[in-house]
Amino acid sequence: MKRRFLFVLFSLLAGLVLPAVSAAEEGLKLWLKPIKKQYTFFEPVQIQFMIKNVSRQPVNLNNLSWPNGSRWLYALKIYDDQGNRIQPVGQYVFRKQPVAEEIVVVKPGEVFGHFLAVEEMYNRLTPGTYTIIGLYHNGKYNRDIDNQLWSGEIVSQPVKVEIEPLAAEDLDLYISHLRQGDPDFREQQLLAMQILAVQRESLAISFLRGIALQESNPNNTEAIRSLGMIGEEALPALSSLLANLDQNRWPEIIFALGLTRSVKAIPYLMPLLLVKQEENISAWALKALAKIKDQQAQDLIIQKVKDPRETIRQIAVETLGKSRDAKVITLLKDLLNNEFRANVRRQIAKALYLLTGEIHDYKDFQGKITAFNPEKDLTQDEKDGLNDYFARDRQVSEPEDSE
Repeated sequence: MKRRFLFVLFSLLAGLVLPAVSAAEEGLKLWLKPIKKQYTFFEPVQIQFMIKNVSRQPVNLNNLSWPNGSRWLYALKIYDDQGNRIQPVGQYVFRKQPVAEEIVVVKPGEVFGHFLAVEEMYNRLTPGTYTIIGLYHNGKYNRDIDNQLWSGEIVSQPVKVEIEPLAAEDLDLYISHLRQGDPDFREQQLLAMQILAVQRESLAISFLRGIALQESNPNNTEAIRSLGMIGEEALPALSSLLANLDQNRWPEIIFALGLTRSVKAIPYLMPLLLVKQEENISAWALKALAKIKDQQAQDLIIQKVKDPRETIRQIAVETLGKSRDAKVITLLKDLLNNEFRANVRRQIAKALYLLTGEIHDYKDFQGKITAFNPEKDLTQDEKDGLNDYFARDRQVSEPEDSE
């Protein structure tokens, strides 16, 4: 009896002195070091990941130990100066299959560094100030102290990077590339469109409209997209394209109207939502409205959850689920009980999960009660986005000796 008491007492004391390790954060710390704080637009932006072993034992980083080799290891989350996350989460994987050379041993107190190039993971960032947070996600590693494999997500401190606009002489050069009519200049023309669009350069609008109207120019679709990226100032040009191009080109133009993210695009999109429009056109208009963060756009989407066209109802519900607007939760719960199409009911259950993290039941195609299954019914990108949404404020401080 006395031995049993001593054993229990020793076990309790050991539990206090040696707490169980349950996550990667217990042994590793991550921080970011940008090569510099200011970059010129379209200049490669490099970020260095620094992983420090803060435990008392060596740590083996097994860089690819997933069965399918598809999960990402190093990632960046980038936010603009208004706190909006730039999509998607940047991701980087060394190889699709692990090899012995990818096992990195990091001794106590040592640092493992790795560079990531922002442009490999994102479209070029527009001039402005950005906050960047690093992730080492689901990186499995083993601790020699217990020879067990641990996994977790380590979050870095935020760093700020500023992207400066193009110099005047560079801007003139790219504008001159848009003027070129020779087919030999098509590649230069395409690059110029992409650069000027990301910089939102209004001087390019008239040239882009002209290229969009050239049926024989393979860059005409990119010209329409570039007009949308320039923003509000390009709305008259996009409107004229709706009037002058065949209806089979309308989806490209509608998509570009959404890319402007301007409330002034709403009057151009509203007539395209009407029931008399082709279902495909209305669907594109709904998706374009979803890019405009304004209550008027949201109200139009809400109206479409009762549209007689099933596809339109489904897209409207999907859009509301991705809106992160808690005000639509009650509406969606009511719809779940009243919607008569199983496809739409399933989409409503998914939307509710994206908004609340809660699983809702719905009637399937046979009328049986079933439950929305996040593991089965969400893509990996949706799971990662949902994780970011519910845990957006996770940050850690930079190690004191990170310099």
